[in-house]
Amino acid sequence: AHTGFISQNVYLFCASEGLSTVVRASINREELSKAMKLRPDQHIILAQTVGYPKK
Repeated sequence: AHTGFISQNVYLFCASEGLSTVVRASINREELSKAMKLRPDQHIILAQTVGYPKK
């Protein structure tokens, strides 16, 4: 439920700092969960990439 609010805050911060961001729902959740060492009761809803815009 809070995922949307969190990603919106990231978008707002990035806009204020001259950064770019994109929310990605199409990710390898299983591989990312292993890399992040999440517990079985923790789930990835989406990922959000942050970086510098193309020049």
